[in-house]
Amino acid sequence: MSSYSATMITKSTSGNPMAGAGSFANIRVDGRLSTESAIEVARETFQKEASFKGIKYLGFAIEKTYRFVDYKTPLIVDNDSQAKDILFLL
Repeated sequence: MSSYSATMITKSTSGNPMAGAGSFANIRVDGRLSTESAIEVARETFQKEASFKGIKYLGFAIEKTYRFVDYKTPLIVDNDSQAKDILFLL
């Protein structure tokens, strides 16, 4: 069964958008949810994680995948970057 993979966007040392690393920057959301519901779950999770770590919330990438974080055409949420411009995402 597929699920949603979501990856928090962070800032690299050069200031460019970058896919977050680690277990709290990459989450799996139940694939039975609607896309809108999965986005809300991921948004709430990543906003809390950014607040806990003391970093700025920069949005996230999300896509329904069969393999965890195996992105093809992720939706970028709360960030104007294109997926191809986010380091280490694709």
